[in-house]
Amino acid sequence: MFGKVARMVRHLEATGVGLPPDHAVVVDAPDAHAVDALAAARRGAYAPARALLAATREKADWTLRDESVRALAEIAVDDAAWLDAWLAGSPDDPDALVVEAFRRIAEAWKVRTGASAKDVAADQFRAFHSLLNDALPVIEAAVAAGPGDPVPWSAVLAHCTGAGAPREVFDDCLSQALACGPHHLPTHFRAVQFLSAKWYGSHEEMLDHAARAAADAPRDSPLRALEVVALTEVGLETGRRGGRPRRNDGPATPGADRTDEIIATAQAYSVSRPPEERAARLVRNHLVWALNGRERWAESLDVYRSIGRYATGSPWEYLGAPLEVFLHFRDHARSRLAASVPRNGTVPAPAVPLPESARPQAALEIAYVPLSPQRTSQELLLTAATVRLAPAGRWTLVETAPSLETPGKRGRRATLLRLDGLVRIAESAFDSPRLTTLVAHAEGSDSRALTVVGKGRTVARHRWAGPGETPSQETAQQHAELLVAAAGSGDAREVARLLRDPGEPSELLVRTLAALGLPPLPAGFGERPEVLADARKATVHRARSLWQGMKDFMNDDNDPNPPLQLDVR
Repeated sequence: MFGKVARMVRHLEATGVGLPPDHAVVVDAPDAHAVDALAAARRGAYAPARALLAATREKADWTLRDESVRALAEIAVDDAAWLDAWLAGSPDDPDALVVEAFRRIAEAWKVRTGASAKDVAADQFRAFHSLLNDALPVIEAAVAAGPGDPVPWSAVLAHCTGAGAPREVFDDCLSQALACGPHHLPTHFRAVQFLSAKWYGSHEEMLDHAARAAADAPRDSPLRALEVVALTEVGLETGRRGGRPRRNDGPATPGADRTDEIIATAQAYSVSRPPEERAARLVRNHLVWALNGRERWAESLDVYRSIGRYATGSPWEYLGAPLEVFLHFRDHARSRLAASVPRNGTVPAPAVPLPESARPQAALEIAYVPLSPQRTSQELLLTAATVRLAPAGRWTLVETAPSLETPGKRGRRATLLRLDGLVRIAESAFDSPRLTTLVAHAEGSDSRALTVVGKGRTVARHRWAGPGETPSQETAQQHAELLVAAAGSGDAREVARLLRDPGEPSELLVRTLAALGLPPLPAGFGERPEVLADARKATVHRARSLWQGMKDFMNDDNDPNPPLQLDVR
């Protein structure tokens, strides 16, 4: 066991070659063509959304249309005033009607939640089915208003699944949907769901549908690898071991004899497409899920490299918050590959072209710790962190600083502790309930974030990345309350408004810190590292060996806060 741990620590860093950092990963990022329309909808204006959807209908760009409609519907679930105004002015507009249809579906599922049926209360089911019944006339109106448009039929199929429609009704709806768009991925994805054993079919029937859709699909279509999406449903139904997908190699498992063939087909499709290609995202996220389940770690990491920044909600949402689950599985693949390297071996080099986002993207960060620099340094003694500290009123500002320790010695301990940023350092060092820490991040030129770390874990993280990423009102309010509690001041309603503002990320971070009553960020933050180097009374806490850290931590000499060796800059 110790040999595996040693190899894991030795090789873990090498397994990260070509992978974007955690902070760069996003889930279901909107198409660039839809960003402005989504931002306008969040501000209460529908004209850009109307123009976008009209263009997708005229150009028969059903993929962009489907993604945009779903994103707009999610916004409308939170605040439908703009959509109501659109419908009031144009009640027969096919674009407004399809958004309203998807809004009704999303609203119903929000009430039901994605929990297993056994975990859904009876009153939730009643409300769910009531909302679905109310949605049916709107869905029918959307279908009638858009002849030849496959997107409203996706809402029909979603309604069939939720309402438990008779099989002949589903088959008829699926036939009409495919008549509009025979190679429309969302239509086939809905069919895979309905036909799965989890819902109203069987694994054999689901896999047969996926195989037929793949055989009939154009050469470059992601439908060519649809079977790997169906394979996820098989793996989930046959059970999980320790919260991870089980290997589907039992003889009684449907599709077990074709699992490797299905994976190989999906791999061939993934390799044929450029890294981070939008059309390949769903397939790649399901493919890496399948490879993880087969413990094919090196191949899995190659697919993670092709995914790059762009995770999808499916399949990760099955196990929790998609981003957290995606990153957890990616870390697990890295550690398992590192541990499996032979004693004198090396980590396999990437076998796929690396995406642009694989270039180094170190986040520039400042942590706000509610202690004096002396006490902050005391709390850091048992970590392998070298940081710079600067007093700022009742707070200490912290940034990472270069270590002077022998290369390799500190590196392995830091690797084992995963001290690859201030959030990880705060989770390791500041685990007392009274030491809630905030970390401000500059993630490239187009993104800012604010994280709350309390009791040794991240309790909230908000990311501003322009109009494409805005949380729901409920999420924003929850995060705002956590931020206000951590800062000890501020109006949660005002902070929530800033969290949902789709404006310029850098300005919004500055305004949010001011609303929380926190000291301003140092000059140059986001433009260069080590912005505290010239700060007044800045000091550097040097990483210690574990033994020296323990001695310093235990040696109080009748003084609860012994003087520490700090380098004053």
